[in-house]
Amino acid sequence: MLGSLAKAAGGALALMLLGGIPSVAGKADSIETDVHSLRAFTLELPYIDEGFQMRNYDYGGDAVVNTMERIRLTPDLPSRMGSVWSTSTLPNDYWKIDFEFRIGGKGGYLYGDGMGFFVTKERGIPGPVFGNKDYFNGLGVFFDTYPNGKHDFSVPFVMGMLGDGKTPYDGAHDGDANRLGMCEAYFRNLKQTSRASVTYLKGGFLNVQLQLQPKDKWVNCFTITNVTLPENSYLGFTALTGDISDNHDIINVRAETLRSEALKNYDFMPNVPLPPMKQAVSGSYFGTVFKLILVAGACGGMFVGYKKYAAQSARRF
Repeated sequence: MLGSLAKAAGGALALMLLGGIPSVAGKADSIETDVHSLRAFTLELPYIDEGFQMRNYDYGGDAVVNTMERIRLTPDLPSRMGSVWSTSTLPNDYWKIDFEFRIGGKGGYLYGDGMGFFVTKERGIPGPVFGNKDYFNGLGVFFDTYPNGKHDFSVPFVMGMLGDGKTPYDGAHDGDANRLGMCEAYFRNLKQTSRASVTYLKGGFLNVQLQLQPKDKWVNCFTITNVTLPENSYLGFTALTGDISDNHDIINVRAETLRSEALKNYDFMPNVPLPPMKQAVSGSYFGTVFKLILVAGACGGMFVGYKKYAAQSARRF
């Protein structure tokens, strides 16, 4: 089910063969005390607040927000394109983003095209690179489900690209000219949702890990070393369908960083596993229920107000 997750490039391959993920080795206290959540990048049910607004993110194109289930970037229909983008920029030095997703549809043999995870200077500009503009400046991690050419690896796969704003994505060959790291991963049409985790340290590394099913272990996909992304970059999720199609869904997003003092006091070394991202606690569940109650209450109040208004209008005549 996990596929063959061992095709990374350059120094990344060496790190993976050593069984390590670049991470943080503490000099003093546990790193856990210095990790804090980036609430401005959180996406979770019901996605909207009591004012029926999506805080901290914009969505566009064919994306649809289902407050009970998901954000659907594209439906399983041809020629669709959708996105959701943060309205704030990520920290420049270090961040970790964990997101839950699902990709699948009715297609048995032909389906596509895929989904993109972006951290770029630009935001919300639709285009041919999995729903984002070409010639982007920053990071693209692509969950590709359709082969445009012949390869010595299987599809679906996950690959990473660093865009400089001047170089196009090699779409005709599924990014062969741009690929800095990749892995095969059969994440399509699984019974349950999958998760991905992307970790970045300025000037150090970019690491992508996958958990294709909830009970599976997290596995390395690829690591890119000596990475420096553009400062003040936005987080985006995009998807694209062409003549063939799939549903592309984002279920939730969580992000965290290290406090600035922790960056000074910790050595970043390979072969030390990152602390796992904190999962939602029970309070998050009750918070979600409370938000849904507020939304339902607002709808109920509007309905009652309308009924009273209609009754008063009827009495005038």
